[in-house]
Amino acid sequence: MISSSPATDALWLETLQRVCGRAAHELKGVLNGVSVNLEVVRSRSQKPDAPASSVATFAGSAASQFDAVMDMTEGLLALSRSTPGAVDVPSTVRWLVALLAPAARADGRDLRIDGSLASLGTSSVDSSAARSAIGAVLLAAIESGSKVACRAKGETLDVVSEDDAALTPPSGDIVAIVREVGIEIQAEPSALSITFPR
Repeated sequence: MISSSPATDALWLETLQRVCGRAAHELKGVLNGVSVNLEVVRSRSQKPDAPASSVATFAGSAASQFDAVMDMTEGLLALSRSTPGAVDVPSTVRWLVALLAPAARADGRDLRIDGSLASLGTSSVDSSAARSAIGAVLLAAIESGSKVACRAKGETLDVVSEDDAALTPPSGDIVAIVREVGIEIQAEPSALSITFPR
């Protein structure tokens, strides 16, 4: 495994704070939605002659919202733990998208995973560096593009503007810090790509 520097660890902390800052409001909103829908289910189900159909829509909404809460919570818990050994790049992308996609939707934007990410595999790079690179690219993409997709192109992660809007790359400081451990971030007008050392 390639070790990260204190600068990379600091970059990951800053990136995680930005991700959590974007996700916190949406997580709270989804939890409130679950709570409201379950309260309706509870109150209507206590009426002795109320048909089950009177709560079905609310129960379905609560279940759907709870799935979103679980995805966001899983991502948050996984990203808050250090991971010794090789970094699972597809899982890291999924966790970050689970946290950032709801925030992007709230801003009228779209962030999604397009297809399988399996070919991205694992990387020997330190998890702080990999998470920093992916998080910084996704944050930059959803701040500058309105419709963004993550795709695997062999061992490279492509973050693409699906409406051909220009995507702003992360700052030069971020690109330089992750390059020190072998991660390459490339920018084209409507795509950002990340290549990880194996």
